[in-house]
Amino acid sequence: MARTKQTAKKSKGGEAARVQLNVPLQEERIIQVGLMDVCDAGEHNDYCIVCRDGSMTTGSLFCCELCPRVTCTRCLDIPEDFKRVVAGDDVIFICISCHLARQNKDGPNLPYFGFYMDDQAVLPGFLPIRATLEISQRAQISSAPVLLIHLKLVGCETAGCPFSLAHEFLQPYFPRGRIEYREVEFDIATDTKATAYNRSCNKMLRDLSKQGRWERVVIGITNHTDNENGDPFAGYRDGQYIAGEVKEFMNIILSPWQLGIDRAQESYLWLFSCGGMVNNSQSFRALQNGVLAHRISASFAFAAPRFQPNFTSHLLLAFAEMVLIERFRVADIFPQILSQSNKLGRHTDVILMTKNTDDGGLTVVKFSWAHVDHRPWGQTLPLQCPNCGFVDAWLPANVSGVYYFQCTNVRCKKILKFAQPPGSKKLVPGKTGSSCWLAVPLPVHYFS
Repeated sequence: MARTKQTAKKSKGGEAARVQLNVPLQEERIIQVGLMDVCDAGEHNDYCIVCRDGSMTTGSLFCCELCPRVTCTRCLDIPEDFKRVVAGDDVIFICISCHLARQNKDGPNLPYFGFYMDDQAVLPGFLPIRATLEISQRAQISSAPVLLIHLKLVGCETAGCPFSLAHEFLQPYFPRGRIEYREVEFDIATDTKATAYNRSCNKMLRDLSKQGRWERVVIGITNHTDNENGDPFAGYRDGQYIAGEVKEFMNIILSPWQLGIDRAQESYLWLFSCGGMVNNSQSFRALQNGVLAHRISASFAFAAPRFQPNFTSHLLLAFAEMVLIERFRVADIFPQILSQSNKLGRHTDVILMTKNTDDGGLTVVKFSWAHVDHRPWGQTLPLQCPNCGFVDAWLPANVSGVYYFQCTNVRCKKILKFAQPPGSKKLVPGKTGSSCWLAVPLPVHYFS
């Protein structure tokens, strides 16, 4: 029979002395636990692909034979005389998304019948759908397990927490649980503290693993970075913040979670810290190596020298919806995610690092918001002329795609020039008549 189911209805920069951080080797091993899958690859979604709702009634969600999507009986106008027929043992259900995908691939346009037996339509006529798709026809509404881990530097207070906001947004999509949020305050500035952190996180991961395999693991690190060399802060030593090199920091902070990362189908790292780590070439190289060494699927960083994490709320919510729920590949959908965060572009560039599935390397792209008057080709136009001090006194000109801004002070006439970054391209999502996001490929600097 057609398979059915039911579902119940602010700034992060500063200065700190660099010190050597030691990985607590005596605690490095993670105790292996039994792998108990709470969701296998063939398990279906919990919410209707058409109306995005569930149902308390048994057998009121039809499970697609070709994909994890489901469709509720409220969205399908099944003739009364055929309601028992479609429940037959040999009947399969094909969702509207799979019908559209097959039609778009092979053509031509065909009526949608929904229920089939021996490759023949069961219903005498097409199957009416009572609503329209509220999301992309390529999307899912997935409830595959998600583990959110927020690692926060001791004493690091921020105005608002986009990571916990994302957790609250996601919870209604998980009626059977299978989503967990953990916030861990870290201080790894001494060997003793690093060992205690490692031991505590190991235990936390063991306890979480008893619930099964977490298919998606999302780690957020809220931290300060040294403004000059990009070193991440590690915690307090002798009453003062100290920082360590990126490689050492990432090894200590991520190693206790490595087993969960490796077992996950997808893993993501969000770095909520100031731009020193990506603006300094040495620390950025170390960051790329760390992302590869810890086998992270995709990582996100921000370039603003005085980065404010709460400004990323729209970005993180769009990521949660489009990547974790709708199951789009982050590299493919990221322009759409950015399109909901144009104001973020006034504050910071966004760095996306994705692991290549073919060669195991890394693709690094910087996304910059461009505006013809404020950020020509994604670069900052000073509010004040650096030569004479006049404010908002630029006369713009566009010559063959190169923007020129001349100071209107007749005694100054300073000219600034802005050209398109090499290899960059304009993104259509979020584009207006005067602004858009730019994708700028960056050279990859890691040791293969």
